Amino acid sequence: MSQTGPFFGFSLRDTLTRLIPGLLFLSPLIISLTVFMPSLLPEGSLRYIILGLFAYLIGEFIDQLRLGLFRVPQSFRYFVYKETQQLEKMPIWFIYAINVQEYFPNRLNFYEEFDEDKLLTNNLELDFREDLETELGVDFDNDRPKKIYDLLLIYMDGHFTPRLRRLQSVSIFSTNLRISVAGILLISVLYMIGNWGSPFFSFVLGFSAVLAVVVIMFWSVLTMTQQQYSELLFKEYYMKRFQDQES
Repeated sequence: MSQTGPFFGFSLRDTLTRLIPGLLFLSPLIISLTVFMPSLLPEGSLRYIILGLFAYLIGEFIDQLRLGLFRVPQSFRYFVYKETQQLEKMPIWFIYAINVQEYFPNRLNFYEEFDEDKLLTNNLELDFREDLETELGVDFDNDRPKKIYDLLLIYMDGHFTPRLRRLQSVSIFSTNLRISVAGILLISVLYMIGNWGSPFFSFVLGFSAVLAVVVIMFWSVLTMTQQQYSELLFKEYYMKRFQDQES
């Protein structure tokens, strides 16, 4: 399917990054209304139009939240961290995980670092840090990973292959999916506290918990998509620099 292929009026990128996370966010409420209060739902095609619009708006909000808090892929942050040895380049949860691991034996490690020998940036004939600092005018020691990543995207924008753009969409989708599930679980718990004993809200909370379990089960797969995207981004950058040197 092409990047711009329509799906009910939405492009593939819209469907992955906005519509599906928005539908997932609404699904506990919609299914609960269908079971307990079907009369509140509109009839016919109007139901799907309203649902699609609300889902897209919620998905857009989720994507804006991602842009503000989780824009930089974890593997890219890790690259900057390993180049600088500055732990503050990583998210707060990573720092807590590293600190907690010091109090447990190795068999109880909560987070396993990436294998240095398998890092793509250590296996290509290019000093990525030096080259990025020269080409983008950044300083790994003083600049945040978000700035370096944003400037790299701007630098590479005209050279994105269809495959790289698709992987970028899938990477964004995986992040938005997790934000969506975390959001519905939090809201469901808050509603449940205010409506304790209500069968309707108990059903909403139960369905949200099931979705959370499913996402946790596929957590490693969702994380892998971000690693694949970062790896391909580095490969495309490497090829661009190689072509620039050849010309």
